Amino acid sequence: MKRILAHGLMAFGVVALLAPAARAAEPKVLNVLAVKVKGGQEDAYLQKVKALNAIMTRLQTGGTMRIWRATQAGDEAGTLYVGIEYPSLESFAKGMTKTSGDDEWRKLVREVDASGMRELLGNSLMVEVTP
Repeated sequence: MKRILAHGLMAFGVVALLAPAARAAEPKVLNVLAVKVKGGQEDAYLQKVKALNAIMTRLQTGGTMRIWRATQAGDEAGTLYVGIEYPSLESFAKGMTKTSGDDEWRKLVREVDASGMRELLGNSLMVEVTP
């Protein structure tokens, strides 16, 4: 009986030690919004996105925001891609919960939507597969 208990405790210890390693191996996720900004409003739009990023920072969402402009992209040239990277799917879900529950965030998103300054072309969630 002592031997079974000892083996059980040893197995528990190994699992407990491996749990942080398993968590660290979770794939990163990237939320990407493709946006076509309308006539000459890019600077104003980028200021709104900067304000959204500040709210994310205040809420400690765990996401890192960056923006890219498509240059050599045929018909998609000029499209802005707003990417928010999270360390895991769980972190993404927690971050989304924090922003969706924040009055300042919701107000600013409504303002951007109502302004007509952009057309949302797509909203994708990508999971990293890099080995």
